[in-house]
Amino acid sequence: MEEQYERIPIIKLWDQLLVPLQGDVTDERADRLSEEVLERLRTSDARGLVIDITGLWMVDSHLCATLSNLASSAQLMGTRTVICGMSPAIAMTLQTMGVEMRGVRMALDLEEALDWLGFRVVRPDDELDLDATVDDLETGEVAN
Repeated sequence: MEEQYERIPIIKLWDQLLVPLQGDVTDERADRLSEEVLERLRTSDARGLVIDITGLWMVDSHLCATLSNLASSAQLMGTRTVICGMSPAIAMTLQTMGVEMRGVRMALDLEEALDWLGFRVVRPDDELDLDATVDDLETGEVAN
């Protein structure tokens, strides 16, 4: 019996793509992940990619290599990538196995990942300079 296709969620969030991974990611599903995410990057003009692995049960060397290659490929396409949500157990397992994820930006959680990509929380009580230009906002040179 053929394995039922599990759709990989790729969520567009303004000019970013968010890919939350959950459960067990087989080698076949990991390869499909790369293909689908890179195609979506090509068609969406996304400037950032967040891969959230909070819901993964385990990460093996194949998935690490796939994620590292995906991040490198995304960078070649002009998209910054950050992987977030690695559990302590997965980090220790990868360290014990000697797996390195070179060239991949890591973040503790989704909030830190989005912050690295330039998202900032603006609370209603924050003072904003309404005379600031868009360039000032993008460079962070706005005086509060």
